[in-house]
Amino acid sequence: MKALNNPDLGLLFIRLGLGVMLIMHGIAKIFNGVGFVKGLLVKQGLSEFIAYFAYLGEVVAPILLILGAFVRVASVFVLGTCGAILFLFYAPNLFDLTQHGGFKAEIVYLYLAMALCLVFSGSGKYALKAD
Repeated sequence: MKALNNPDLGLLFIRLGLGVMLIMHGIAKIFNGVGFVKGLLVKQGLSEFIAYFAYLGEVVAPILLILGAFVRVASVFVLGTCGAILFLFYAPNLFDLTQHGGFKAEIVYLYLAMALCLVFSGSGKYALKAD
């Protein structure tokens, strides 16, 4: 069972999973723009300029996570993006449940948990720039 004791491999899978899931949202924003996010921000009385930070959290950060470079910094950007998503989509009902018993925002909570894991653990050794 010694072969299964490989925290660095676990961190690689967390990085790849989070990075790939987020970059799919980023690709959609590259092709379709951030107009939808701008509309949500304006409804909250915020500047639509903030919407462009979505590219940091959904394109730049995922690329860094996948490559394993500046993983802790990239994870902080992911945390900020998740916070914005919770504020714009789910507040004030952060703990509402679906008809199946899960949280409505459960994917965001999973992203938050994965990003927190990487903030505290770093990239692991299977990375372009291990930290």
